[in-house]
Amino acid sequence: MGNSVYDLSDMQKDTIREISNIGMGNAATSLSQLINTRVDITVPFVKVVPDVEISRLLGGEEVEVCASYVQVVGDIRGHLVMIFRTSDAQMLLNQMAPGADMTIGDSEMARSALQELGNILASSFLRSLADMTSLLMHSTVPAVAQDFAGSIVSYVVSNMYELSEKIMIVDTHFEVGGDHIDGQCVFIPEPGSLALLLESLGVANL
Repeated sequence: MGNSVYDLSDMQKDTIREISNIGMGNAATSLSQLINTRVDITVPFVKVVPDVEISRLLGGEEVEVCASYVQVVGDIRGHLVMIFRTSDAQMLLNQMAPGADMTIGDSEMARSALQELGNILASSFLRSLADMTSLLMHSTVPAVAQDFAGSIVSYVVSNMYELSEKIMIVDTHFEVGGDHIDGQCVFIPEPGSLALLLESLGVANL
């Protein structure tokens, strides 16, 4: 790496992309088992962006979304956000519990289901990363919100342990069954944890 923790080489980006692809794949498998429906993911992309640009990557500041957010704690500190457009989140809940009255915004059951969904996805992803790096990491209890993407991003950035003008994100999209439910999972490691992650993968100086 160069002078900045975010001056990543192509090999470092490829390594992060590879381990994230495995982790997101395991999370997608867990979701598929939960709803008994095929779940496909895109290959993650790794990008360093100013924090003000994250909303654009999530569809725009004024897009209404449902999000499940966890802090990553342990040897690695960071943030994991699962985001759906509100209409897609409702379709997903309908698949999770057909016939149940789980209307987003009006049902505590819907909120609990979204929280459980976030917990399953975060745990699957982090367990994969922990196995590959031998580092300890686990998630906090998910916080669930229905809001504009810009407000969600502001909340995540305000919870960062280490302030930085730029943020590295690992971004993955996935599609659920024939309903074409498009979700987005964003992993944001803290700057110091990114350096430790690269070291554990043997690419700190490559």
